[in-house]
Amino acid sequence: MTQDPVLTAFTSLGLVPPSDERVCIYKSGLVDSADLMQLLLEIELETEKQIDLSALIEGDVSLIRLRASVNGAK
Repeated sequence: MTQDPVLTAFTSLGLVPPSDERVCIYKSGLVDSADLMQLLLEIELETEKQIDLSALIEGDVSLIRLRASVNGAK
């Protein structure tokens, strides 16, 4: 079973992921801007892929979109 890099990053940073994977983690206040940048960096380090930040922030930053960003990353 493959680990979820998004949930792994949350755990590594001591952050609690939302129960609703569609909620925007930034707008909901679950993470602030510094937490979000650390989370993205942690995901990139975990997956060895670079996330397109400009594409990600065009919409809500949810767990679903974070996973899609990782899957679409190079």
